[in-house]
Amino acid sequence: MSGDEINGDTDAMREFASRIMGSLDQPPVSNISRIDSSTACPGGLDSLCIDLTGAENETIRQLQTFITQAEQGFAAYSAFVRQTAANYLRADETARQEILNAFVSQRPEDLPVVDPRLVTPHSGR
Repeated sequence: MSGDEINGDTDAMREFASRIMGSLDQPPVSNISRIDSSTACPGGLDSLCIDLTGAENETIRQLQTFITQAEQGFAAYSAFVRQTAANYLRADETARQEILNAFVSQRPEDLPVVDPRLVTPHSGR
């Protein structure tokens, strides 16, 4: 039946999962994504830019939350892809074993009747 098969390139799946996880080892786009808070305005101007500093600190927390969630999502997706590749390989091996077991365990009396036209070779005719 058309559309009832799944073809998965397990090597490509595993490579993709490795690349996703490898990207998490790279330094973040901006160092601001890893700092605790911004520095208050220098030179005694704290009273003039306290609101700006507060907004920046809130933005930093939101950015850090977003980056953490994105990293967790990448890790989860990578694990899903890796598990899917393993499932493909396991299903492939199971099917291969079933075919081999059926072939090896087939009793001669259970084999289909051979068409008599195929019994004698017809080379040279």
